Amino acid sequence: MRVGIDGRPLQTGYRHHVGRGIGLYAVELVRALAERSELRLVIFLDPRFPTPEERIPAGAERRFFPRAPGAIPIHERLVTQLVVPFVQRGDLDLFHFPSHMDAPVLMRGPMVVTVHDMILELMGDRYGRGRRVQYYAARTLERGVIARARAIVTDSVHSKLDIASLLHLEPERIHVAPLGVGPRFQPATDEEGARLRARLGLPPRFALYLGGCDARKNLVGLFEAFARLDASLRAATPLALAGPLANEPEFPGLLERANALGVRASLKVLGYVEDADLPTLLSAATVFVFPSLYEGFGLPPLEAMACGTPVVSSDGGSLGEVLGDGAQVVPAGDVVAFADALQRVLDDEALREQLRQRGKAQAAKFTWEVTARETSDAYARALGVAPSRSS
Repeated sequence: MRVGIDGRPLQTGYRHHVGRGIGLYAVELVRALAERSELRLVIFLDPRFPTPEERIPAGAERRFFPRAPGAIPIHERLVTQLVVPFVQRGDLDLFHFPSHMDAPVLMRGPMVVTVHDMILELMGDRYGRGRRVQYYAARTLERGVIARARAIVTDSVHSKLDIASLLHLEPERIHVAPLGVGPRFQPATDEEGARLRARLGLPPRFALYLGGCDARKNLVGLFEAFARLDASLRAATPLALAGPLANEPEFPGLLERANALGVRASLKVLGYVEDADLPTLLSAATVFVFPSLYEGFGLPPLEAMACGTPVVSSDGGSLGEVLGDGAQVVPAGDVVAFADALQRVLDDEALREQLRQRGKAQAAKFTWEVTARETSDAYARALGVAPSRSS
């Protein structure tokens, strides 16, 4: 099969995908798909942005979408809807968009889209405030894309059920291709952890959160749970927050809430952490915490588990499905249950060791090679041919 792939999520400058979930997914998926013998990949790039040589695997052909007319700035959604459909694709069997939000309604020929989750549909009251016209226009376009797609790929069974229910689609059109944990996520040595802690100003024991700070991530709930811990435990085990949080408009209000709860002094705001340091940071944490109200998959806690770090997480969205018995999982939004689980894990070394072992075993089930195999099977089904049985 000759498959065109939307490579814009690989390009720095395009919709802030690089360094975030969709960008990571695109990089790892393209790499793993390129290793499959039944596929020939053609990566399509936007000529307005730099070509990411290091993110394009050997053997993949590269082409460019048509250039937007003139030098007039055009919003990315308009480029997608008005320019991308005119790509020359006569020699391709199908075209895959790694995010349905980047796909045009009028794309010609067989199209596959990845729908990572239904967060914007399920939580419109949180994300549509102050811009309802733009919000509903974008969701209308996206629903049109999904209806037009020959096949839909998603990250979890939970997301598949949400997509089928909310959009009234036949489940047979939706294919689950779980995300993977890269081989670099392995337990770091004590010496590596000590060096990173010294560089970041972290003590020997700390709880770690990694992610964004929009309302769905439920940092307020995390602060409320942290406030319920014994004061001596909070002092000995501060809460480190990693990610580009300071740039988010919600962050100042979150710090005010932490101050009101009396936990501001126990927070270590790390900000953005270099990608190369993430496995060591995850390994160095005493516990990884993830209180999200909804996730379509949930890579950060799974990567923490692969690094041998105990995890306390909510079951929001697909998290219970993905984390299994490898983590302490509590009902989403239950502050008391989250605090109790966190207290137990921090107090009990034997429990932490059990979680380390179970977590590594659970994380080992998820690889990008499996993601690529299931995605290739979805391509075959979209074209009405038998899926390849190659590994």
